[in-house]
Amino acid sequence: MFSIGTRIKYYRKKKTLTLQKLSQRTSLSIAYLSNIEREVTSPTLQNIQIICQAMAINAVDLINESISFKPVIKKAERESVYSKDYGINYEYWTDSNQRLVGKVQTLTNDAKGTKNWGHDTDEIGIVIKGTLKIEIYGSTFILEEGDSIYVKAFSEHFITKISESDCVSYWAAMNTLKSIDSCNNIL
Repeated sequence: MFSIGTRIKYYRKKKTLTLQKLSQRTSLSIAYLSNIEREVTSPTLQNIQIICQAMAINAVDLINESISFKPVIKKAERESVYSKDYGINYEYWTDSNQRLVGKVQTLTNDAKGTKNWGHDTDEIGIVIKGTLKIEIYGSTFILEEGDSIYVKAFSEHFITKISESDCVSYWAAMNTLKSIDSCNNIL
């Protein structure tokens, strides 16, 4: 992954522009441009557009090239969403910086029920191991291995492991908040 500043520096040098010349073209100070390239500061979206226009490069391409992408996630390399000491563990089984993400939920033997006030996007889940109970839409559903469920956005739900062994389920959803956060961190 290359940062916005690194990408700007790459294109500036490729176009044989000095910081002074880029400063003249953009009306942004040399110090500010240098700080962007050295990752001391982050440019605003407006300044990214100004810089890209001055160098005749596409701002969308510059940002997209700066966002990391891992097409394969090894089990041992999963990023933790969170882990609670009452028997619940969430990990991403996909790249967490993408618009579509998957999470694996493991409820261990000492797991207690978890209440969720709802997500900002629809999600789907499938039980891989064990059995869980989900209370949603005014009903209670028992999901066993291979069973799946569709959860609409903002639907309050309550999940409890009811099998004796650990319960493992996989979930996938659009990742609007993470995508927005990722863009804000870049900008």
